[in-house]
Amino acid sequence: MSRRKSTGPELAKGPPEQKQRTNVYTMMLIISFAAICLACALLWMELQQYGPYPWWKTEGVTPATSQVSPAPSTLVVLDAPFARM
Repeated sequence: MSRRKSTGPELAKGPPEQKQRTNVYTMMLIISFAAICLACALLWMELQQYGPYPWWKTEGVTPATSQVSPAPSTLVVLDAPFARM
């Protein structure tokens, strides 16, 4: 007959292991999480300047228009050596 593996107190024998110390990768993970949270908060603050959600619906708002006068069509030709042929 086969023996069953024991899952009882035999696994708990021995000295208890200490938890690993925080390494540089854990700190980088924490710093990047804080940076992403800060970026989300700053983006939200930036979007609040443009009014309420949805920002793409612009009923009732007309674009600013201006008229540009055409440039004068007066052409002045100066006496230059490359102008004569």
